[in-house]
Amino acid sequence: MQTRFVVIPAMPQEKEQFPRRIGVSTALGAGYDLYDTDGKTRLALNYPTRAEAEYNCASRNSQEGAVGSCLVGHG
Repeated sequence: MQTRFVVIPAMPQEKEQFPRRIGVSTALGAGYDLYDTDGKTRLALNYPTRAEAEYNCASRNSQEGAVGSCLVGHG
């Protein structure tokens, strides 16, 4: 059974200041968000640590009755 909510890296809050051709992107996302697989939407809650995001994800999934882990790419 697929879990409804999963943890994903957060998107940058600001746009890049420089064009990509100058070098490596400096606007990296800080923190983690949740993704609703049922509604196909990102929940931009911006948790500072992965542990906080996984805890909230597990709480939301248990409320939905889903069984599984919030880890993306593990398993």
